Amino acid sequence: MIRQLSNSLDLKLEKSSADNLVGSKIKIFQPEKGYRFSIDPFILAAHIEGTGNQKVIDIGCGCGIIPLILSLKSSALKITGIEIQKELYDCAKKNILTNKLENSINIIHGDIKNIDTSDINGKADIIVSNPPYKKKGSGRLNPDSQKAIARHEITLDIDMLFKCSGRLLKEKSRLYIIFPAQRLSDLVLTMEHYSFSPEFIRFVHTKKYSTAKRVILCAGKNSNSPCVVHPPFYIYEDENKFSKEYLSLFKDI
Repeated sequence: MIRQLSNSLDLKLEKSSADNLVGSKIKIFQPEKGYRFSIDPFILAAHIEGTGNQKVIDIGCGCGIIPLILSLKSSALKITGIEIQKELYDCAKKNILTNKLENSINIIHGDIKNIDTSDINGKADIIVSNPPYKKKGSGRLNPDSQKAIARHEITLDIDMLFKCSGRLLKEKSRLYIIFPAQRLSDLVLTMEHYSFSPEFIRFVHTKKYSTAKRVILCAGKNSNSPCVVHPPFYIYEDENKFSKEYLSLFKDI
């Protein structure tokens, strides 16, 4: 997998089988021509602090990559992935069954706006999301509808993400998100509107001294915890070698 990723955070992985993507532990299928995940879910999943049998919800789970990673990190977690696109939902279901993780991961086909706490057996301890990141009306809309929905705020925007997270999360629980760094102000304004506050922030850079491409945000629901700004995450060292921290993303999967 490591050799297949480029210095672009937006480059998608090329193979539909994960035999050489994440080693021998899991196998993963993706649409050949539709939306294919990038490095973002790996970086995000590495920062999620889930313990015991906590309940985790992945909003917009795609083919199920984050639930798969989290289940390998902690087998006791109870994870539900929610995906609005039928083809991606089918891929996620296939991935869960193929990897025999149906006892710890459940996938729901539906719109998060219509999901109630009864659908997920009570409120969640953690919500995670790698949501669409392009504002409505900004940039060229991809002609592939699957890619367009995954990248543009068509069926889900950050306002809806925080609104639904507030409804589905327990008090003092956390929402983890990875998002373009240039839209941090949008995240801050929206979270305050829905009574979330930042607990930690970390910027993701391709290289040292380059501008941040992504930001990892952990927001607490009605939380009074102080915000911690973590040191930057670098994908490459100065000599164009992958950083040790980047390489460590894959040691447990």
